[in-house]
Amino acid sequence: MKNNVKIGSDITFAEIRESHDATLVAIGAWSSMSTRTKGEELEGVVGGIDFLQKVALGEETGMGKNVAVVGGGNTAMDACRTAVRLGAENVYVIYRRTRAEMPAEDIEIKEAMEEGVEFKFLTNPDEYLGENGKVTQVKLQVMELGEPDASGRRAPVPVEGKFEILDIDTVIAAIGQKVNPTGFEEIELNSRGIIAADEFTFRTNLADVFAVGDATNRGASIAIAAIGEAEKASKVIDSFLKGDVVPYIKPFVSEKTVTAEDLAHKEKIARAKMPHRSPEERKNDFKEVNLGFSEEGARNEAKRCLECGCHDYKDCSLIRHANRYEIHPERFEGVPHRGFMETRLLSIERNQHKCILCNLCVRTCEEVAKKGILGLVGRGFDTVIKPEFNSPDVIADCKNCKKCFEICPTGALKLL
Repeated sequence: MKNNVKIGSDITFAEIRESHDATLVAIGAWSSMSTRTKGEELEGVVGGIDFLQKVALGEETGMGKNVAVVGGGNTAMDACRTAVRLGAENVYVIYRRTRAEMPAEDIEIKEAMEEGVEFKFLTNPDEYLGENGKVTQVKLQVMELGEPDASGRRAPVPVEGKFEILDIDTVIAAIGQKVNPTGFEEIELNSRGIIAADEFTFRTNLADVFAVGDATNRGASIAIAAIGEAEKASKVIDSFLKGDVVPYIKPFVSEKTVTAEDLAHKEKIARAKMPHRSPEERKNDFKEVNLGFSEEGARNEAKRCLECGCHDYKDCSLIRHANRYEIHPERFEGVPHRGFMETRLLSIERNQHKCILCNLCVRTCEEVAKKGILGLVGRGFDTVIKPEFNSPDVIADCKNCKKCFEICPTGALKLL
């Protein structure tokens, strides 16, 4: 880690490339996008990410008592709820569509409303008005919803001649973020000013430079999406350093359609509600809103898990080979064999649906454990593996052995 080093001033990007065989650029989108509204050059009109950065660094914001936040995403919710906590008396969220179209998390919108934020839906800034170079009002164009746009949401359309005026001290524009490419001029950007990186290899126009995260293609998103892209890119870069570039391929995962019948044996239990601080209390500070579950509550919530994933996924030989050889099982799609859960092995649960009849458990029971408890039953596609218990001693041996579990390559056997 080399902190407090700025590309373009402390060191050049060319110097980094000269001293490394490959470089991954993950510079994020740290510049606020312009609302392209008349008057946005006035003092008091700031970007959402700039406002939040000042607060995080403990700097003075000078926001005043009346704050308008433009935008409907999670950054806008962070900004309006932060303004409330800093003491603003009137906080407005200006959004050109309705709540149904807002991209922010619903819980963020709900909690912002509880904390006193006023939402001005179907309005859009038409002009920022000011005195002596300082913003004092925002002129809002009233909107209505028209036909769906490219995103599938109904496009906002101005209502001709209908406006509204808000008295404000600060406007926080949180309509999106963009890349600051200073210091990275050699890297090609697309028409939106975002780094152009190949969707599958993460490679830029420079052969040894790869890029991921908010700075690329789709733009700003949530942090875990950027982290996920970096993990995928690491595999591609590894192949590049070995003399090749193997594109990232989405791992194969066996999927099935779950019906109500499949879950009929499961008890229906409502999700636990997370305890949280009241709006009156939480809006006065930056302490955590959610209080967390008690140990008992957490355990009860965990017990609701339907265990729909494979408990042995990371060690499954079948899935490893499936990804190595890029299988396409849809070519052989047919009526699947209906599996069942076998519990007569006492300490082991057998999921016959995951069994590929490799016979390893049968051979291990016969040749290693010297018991011969397991065997193949039936013929053709209806063949299954079942135990045969002849005496209490055999049952006890099976309960304590577990050698079949250790050899299973697919996760068909699970310890109870």
